[in-house]
Amino acid sequence: MQTAKRFFSLEGIDGSGKSTQIDMLISALEAEGFSVVRLREPGGAKISERIRELLLDPAFKGIMSDDTELLLYNAARAQVIKEIIRPALEAGKVVIADRFAWSTYAYQGYGRNLGAKKVQSLTEITCDGCFPELTVVLDLTVEASRARTAKRGAAPDRLEQEKADFFERVRQGYLAAAREFPDCVSAIDANRTPEEVFADLYTLVKARL
Repeated sequence: MQTAKRFFSLEGIDGSGKSTQIDMLISALEAEGFSVVRLREPGGAKISERIRELLLDPAFKGIMSDDTELLLYNAARAQVIKEIIRPALEAGKVVIADRFAWSTYAYQGYGRNLGAKKVQSLTEITCDGCFPELTVVLDLTVEASRARTAKRGAAPDRLEQEKADFFERVRQGYLAAAREFPDCVSAIDANRTPEEVFADLYTLVKARL
């Protein structure tokens, strides 16, 4: 997979602390003088956000096919790459994504059992050389994930309503990516304090800047 310099993404199942770590990472990088663009996936661009609404709407649970889901994620990604990511990277900015293509690898390739090769083939077409040079997976057990997300009190979206075995497959998909693609994917233990997790995250990111 062809990667793009200064493009980073954070991955992990819900509750792994991605938002907290991204907040800390952006603050640290901006303090060093970097210009940072933050986005979430699916989303980031107006069209991509509309697709996000479709993907996460609980009304479509049991209706949306797995292939439709796969294609919609990639459609949202193609739009945000063209509209936001490429221009930001060309301007010399750092781009940090809350989820990106490895989410599809884990959630659709493993969680939905669509297969890693099928997902990778579509990802290569969609990203067309604009793939994060480093993805950090915040690894958390499904039990810990559910304990953390239960404290939020918000109604679960379509994907959050899946059963524990689905999320275990997703977690294993992330760990498989870290094993098979060590040049661009690293997994770190998220079952620690935010400060401990950030120390490892920042070391990994700074080594690429």
